[in-house]
Amino acid sequence: MCVRACPLEINIPGFIRSLREGRVSDAYAIIREKSCLPSICGRICSAPCEVACVLNEEAAPIGIRALERYAADFGKGKLAKKQRLLYGGKKVAVIGSGPAGLSAAADLAQRGYQVTVYEAFDKPGGILRYGIPEFRVPKKTLDHEIDQIKALGVTIETNFLIGHTATLEEIRQKFSAVLLATGAGIPKFMDLPGTSLGGVYYGEEFLMRVNRAKSTFFSRGVPKLPLGQKIAVIGSGNTALDCARTGVRLGRQVTLIFRRLEEDMYVAEEERQYAKEEGIQFASLVKPVEILPDSNNFVRGLKCVRMDFADRDGSGNWEVAELPDSEFNLDVDTVVIAVGHNPNSLVGEGTPSLKINDDGTMQVRDNDSMTSIPGVFSAGNVRTNAGPVVEAMASGKKAAEDIDRYLRG
Repeated sequence: MCVRACPLEINIPGFIRSLREGRVSDAYAIIREKSCLPSICGRICSAPCEVACVLNEEAAPIGIRALERYAADFGKGKLAKKQRLLYGGKKVAVIGSGPAGLSAAADLAQRGYQVTVYEAFDKPGGILRYGIPEFRVPKKTLDHEIDQIKALGVTIETNFLIGHTATLEEIRQKFSAVLLATGAGIPKFMDLPGTSLGGVYYGEEFLMRVNRAKSTFFSRGVPKLPLGQKIAVIGSGNTALDCARTGVRLGRQVTLIFRRLEEDMYVAEEERQYAKEEGIQFASLVKPVEILPDSNNFVRGLKCVRMDFADRDGSGNWEVAELPDSEFNLDVDTVVIAVGHNPNSLVGEGTPSLKINDDGTMQVRDNDSMTSIPGVFSAGNVRTNAGPVVEAMASGKKAAEDIDRYLRG
């Protein structure tokens, strides 16, 4: 049950058996047969395997994610020596070094291809490095996983922005196949008056600014951006919770605002409990209606309205609606909007032949991962819009299979 629920199809009973018998290195090896990022998944995987665990019937599911983290942290040995096995001398380019791109690159390298990964930022990792806080994914852990992938013969080039450093057509001329795995890092905007004020950030922007901050003796890791003492984070997903927990670690007072009930949040129960233990205030059934400015056009407050369930037409269909005369002002001086993100498909703007769906995702054929351009494939959130890290990794592995099949003819 758990193996079928895992997008990567990891042999979960096998690696747990090895742990039980004290063979931690063997457990790690079993996981790496299917996953190139076991230390990452052991920390932030959405763990659908635990939901499917047969012991849920006895209210005692196995903590599979925690066991994977243990196996990855304590079972790994020295880095493998760099190896490169060529298959027909064919080269594959992977655009993006997030979970989908790294998984595809590792899989393709193991199949014998020469793989080059292009990353727009100065370090590889994509959302794993810049979109997830350090306390969830330590940079040292991520660097080790990436070094393991490099040891397979994968080359990673940073500071390479597709469409600017080189066009997609120029990349295609140098490689036998191209995989677009640029992720979904563009924030969704909110129809909320006051979003242009100083002290307003979007979730991805906020996390990226903090993750890129250079920690020195004098700064002590505090990001150099206008940041008040009272932060309101709007949203109910993992990005919103990450922003809120990051704000607390910066010594700020944080309130998390969302229109739904706590149990309806798109986060794991344990993550929600961690946030409460860290001092974050939860404001459920609250809807923001306007960000209030001060005399300098910076945030001075957030006007909100309370919500409740109502059966408007008497049909028994209960829905969340605004409570009359329930407006109130929240005393905050910074607002972080984290209500979702869109695919980073900007490469399509300079490539008219690359077809993009209305929601920003890339069009792919039904039977494989190929886009509207022959030899160009797509994987991860730029294809599916949004999803957990483990699903992006599975998408990358599927794309690698499709590329291998295409190149073999």
